[in-house]
Amino acid sequence: MFESYKKITLDDMMKYIQENAPADKEWFKKVALDEEGNYQHLIAVREFCGRYMPELLPVAKPKPISGKQKLKDW
Repeated sequence: MFESYKKITLDDMMKYIQENAPADKEWFKKVALDEEGNYQHLIAVREFCGRYMPELLPVAKPKPISGKQKLKDW
């Protein structure tokens, strides 16, 4: 349904939850809103993908080995 983690909007997430998991509306509100009631998009998208589409979550790239370390072990 979604192509990219970065392109997911609040409307997309709300529509998906409404159609596929309406019982999760309260859960989503709890993770998407902070203590003051402000919407936190990055947190909302990460939690949404973690729950429904973990394959879309970005994966950290391994850090490259420095030249110093390569030569030390060489």
